[in-house]
Amino acid sequence: MINANEYGFLPENSPHKNSEALQNAVDRGGCIQVVTPGIYRISEQIEIGDNTCLVFGEGVILYREASVSGINRCAFINKGALRGEYNSNIEIRGLHLECNGIESNDFGVDSRIAGLRAQVAMIYVENLRIDGFCCHGLLQKDYAIQVSAFRNIELNDLYITGNKDGVHLGWGDGFVIRNGRFRTFDDPIALNAFDYATSNTHIGWIENGIIENCVDLDDSSTTGFFCRILGGAWCRWYRGMQVQHSDTVAVNGRTYRVLMNPKDGRLYTSETAPCHEKGIAEYDGINWVAVRDTEELNCGCRNIIIRNCLLQKKRDTGIALSLNYDTYARSFYPGCVCVPQSDITLENVVIENDVDILLHSTYPTERVTLKNIDFKNSKLCFDAVSQAEGIIYPEVEIKTENVIFNESTVKVNPKHPVKITAVCR
Repeated sequence: MINANEYGFLPENSPHKNSEALQNAVDRGGCIQVVTPGIYRISEQIEIGDNTCLVFGEGVILYREASVSGINRCAFINKGALRGEYNSNIEIRGLHLECNGIESNDFGVDSRIAGLRAQVAMIYVENLRIDGFCCHGLLQKDYAIQVSAFRNIELNDLYITGNKDGVHLGWGDGFVIRNGRFRTFDDPIALNAFDYATSNTHIGWIENGIIENCVDLDDSSTTGFFCRILGGAWCRWYRGMQVQHSDTVAVNGRTYRVLMNPKDGRLYTSETAPCHEKGIAEYDGINWVAVRDTEELNCGCRNIIIRNCLLQKKRDTGIALSLNYDTYARSFYPGCVCVPQSDITLENVVIENDVDILLHSTYPTERVTLKNIDFKNSKLCFDAVSQAEGIIYPEVEIKTENVIFNESTVKVNPKHPVKITAVCR
């Protein structure tokens, strides 16, 4: 056991001194505790290594302050994130973090990791557990928790409020998000296998996950969805191809993404294949981000269970399987083949407020299961994106058990047909 207070991590110390003290304690590994109650100000990013358990006692609150360097980064991150190396067996318990008006300004083409934007970020991590996490005051950019390139993570007992996403996942396998309360203007939970180049550090399949016992707390205003589920498809690079911000290609054994200004809506002609191993490099006036060492051509979410969740907030849509097609991202490059997102289960999802559409899919989808749900006035909608010509929507097989809805509940675009079986009510 290491007591971080004995290393100089104390309520009365300066933010910079506290950051140094906590980092020194964390560098020891093992179990690090903060036992003295109080408000602790921190200004620098804390980096956590393998086999480390960081425990914050009752009454311990961390307040973020601006970095002395002028560059604000994450509050907490794993050490391997910057090197692209996996860390394992990391646990954070009882962290109460107040954003206090601080969020990342390490952003865009000059960022160390494109798409990194969180208070707590774990990139390249396995066997991660975050338990008893409170985060308040999220601003416009940073998520509360961002995890990508992961294997086996558990996020339990969360209370997150503010403007941006509560939990934002990228590529990974095996997750549990349990016992969460969210009051966020944007998505409480985002399973973004594909996203804007400035929003995801990686793209790739998100598989084998459970979201349970979570509440979308009521609030006066909102955007987004209780849970957003994103997929994408792209092609191999070829000379003369037209690309825009967030477009993705596979070449030379790697995946690359375009990082430009999305607001101008420009298309760029690519004449030179990107070939750098890491980071961001410019070719033909186009910034390319090296994302992964793979030539996969698609991504999405599969084998996802959302159960025992309560929707208290008024929303247009509760759960969305979306296909982006705008200047910020085309998750379907013209002529590509979208592999359907599949095996999505909704069980015991309770609608307490006006949610116009409980489940809305504009992405090719296969195999949806609905259990123990009263749709009330909400709908089930399967639509198609008209701009993405050539996309193929397979028939969606929907299995239901103890579901209450009527003929007007299901809205289907002819391009995105459905087949409903085993309807009990």
